[in-house]
Amino acid sequence: MMGSGGSRRFICVLLSILSLVCLSTGFTPVDNYLIDCGSLTNTTVGNRVFVADNSASNFLSTPKNTFANTSISVTSGVDSPLYQTARIFDAISKYTFLINQPGRHWIRLYFYPFVSGSYNMSSASFGVSTPNYALLSNFSVKASVVKEFSVNVTSKNLVITFTPSGNSFAFLNALEVVSVPDELITDDAETFNPVGRFKGLTWQALETVHRVNMGGPTVSFESDTLGRTWVPEQSFLIQNNLAINVSNIAAVKYVVGGATQDSAPNAVYGTASRMNSDSNPNSNFNVTWEFNVQPGFQYLVRFHFCDIVSRNLNELYFDVYVDSWLVAENVDPSSIANALAVAFYMDFVTAATVSNKLRVSIGPTNTITGAYPNAILNGLEIMKMNNSLGSLSGPAPAVSNSTSKKNVGVIVGLSIGAIILAVLAGIFFMFCRKRRRLARQGHSKMWIPFSISGGNSRTMGSKYSNGTATSLDYNLGYRIPFAAVQDATNILPGDPEENSTNMIGELSPQINNFSHSDNSVSASQFEASSVDGLSGVSMSRVFSQLVKSEGR
Repeated sequence: MMGSGGSRRFICVLLSILSLVCLSTGFTPVDNYLIDCGSLTNTTVGNRVFVADNSASNFLSTPKNTFANTSISVTSGVDSPLYQTARIFDAISKYTFLINQPGRHWIRLYFYPFVSGSYNMSSASFGVSTPNYALLSNFSVKASVVKEFSVNVTSKNLVITFTPSGNSFAFLNALEVVSVPDELITDDAETFNPVGRFKGLTWQALETVHRVNMGGPTVSFESDTLGRTWVPEQSFLIQNNLAINVSNIAAVKYVVGGATQDSAPNAVYGTASRMNSDSNPNSNFNVTWEFNVQPGFQYLVRFHFCDIVSRNLNELYFDVYVDSWLVAENVDPSSIANALAVAFYMDFVTAATVSNKLRVSIGPTNTITGAYPNAILNGLEIMKMNNSLGSLSGPAPAVSNSTSKKNVGVIVGLSIGAIILAVLAGIFFMFCRKRRRLARQGHSKMWIPFSISGGNSRTMGSKYSNGTATSLDYNLGYRIPFAAVQDATNILPGDPEENSTNMIGELSPQINNFSHSDNSVSASQFEASSVDGLSGVSMSRVFSQLVKSEGR
């Protein structure tokens, strides 16, 4: 019969086994594309297999196939082989992946620059984009790096485009396109500048800028259900003497409504940095971490908490800061599920950053009487959000030459159309103005009928501000010049152009000699007559001829 000590040992072993089972049964992605670019064989990394480049050639559209390889061992980890081969893109190239489950997907790009033939990859400059987002712009790399993005894919295909900058080229060592659990990134988060809620995270493209395990070592992608890597905090922590590392991985609990192992692994929630306040109950300082960020972007900041330090409920209270802003006050981790060591996280969205540094801090609360000064942080993620242009790294690169030409054509066409529209509008305006002016002139013209060689002719004379008059012979088609009109009646004061049409009384024209044969005739052959009884000339013809003769 097993004693009490044996029973306890059995229970501990059973719990350990169950914990390992839970750890190994994480999220299974529907879409899971892993490619070892430039490699001629498959590469196994942990429990994942990156397929050879030629096996993934059906996903790629490129004008030229250029492979590169090196014998240099880049890292000490199991992923080192991924960095020893690469595919080079001398021109715009595209990967197209069939998406079986719409939603958020990881896009992980592996880079390590080395020299292969005439290609020095450390001098490469290029952009990477999807149809809706610019992920990288004018990107260059000097050391091994994994650039991790997550985007919400709603179409049947995800297209990733590599665009060399100018006369440069692009390259890639390995590539991942993997489904993300829907609940990992919720649609909203708290804001603090101003205070409120940010909605629409579902449609944001995110770039993982920092992912840190506080109080513990590196957590590799092999120990994370979503293939993430968590780095230690030492290079970010300001004043190391203010913090103490603690660890109690076995105590971590996941409850409904809290975090899951997909949120962060046990190794993150089971370690923490806490205030070094044991020897001083009057301690009043903050533990602070500082991170490099790119100004001009908003960031999603996720704090991971799990109270693995308290012995009793409602014993730990603390405040949380982003830069100088108090974002969470009197945080009591045990209140989440009325239990200790419950894993949970808090999300905050910053305003567009001005500085290239972002600080996060934890510190004691000053509003809870009797609370011992202490604070903890288990993990932290900082994710850059795309800007209003859909970019995570500046303007989006041109997708293709044809697209660029189309855009130029559209711009030129719109410009020409706008100019034509403006000209037409101007002509219409002048036409309407002329019609109103001529309509006013129609009430002040003096008609002078006269006969030339027995023919009937209707001639119109009008006096303008320059003191001259003109006449038109409509039947014969002759233009008949008039001398200055000396007997013009009063002209109203005011605008010269408007007054030129306000004539009252009769005109006594002095006509130069004019004949049918020599274009000269005696003035005695003509007599001024009354304007009554005019006929034979339509008003529209008069207006037309007036406009032509005056050029107005």
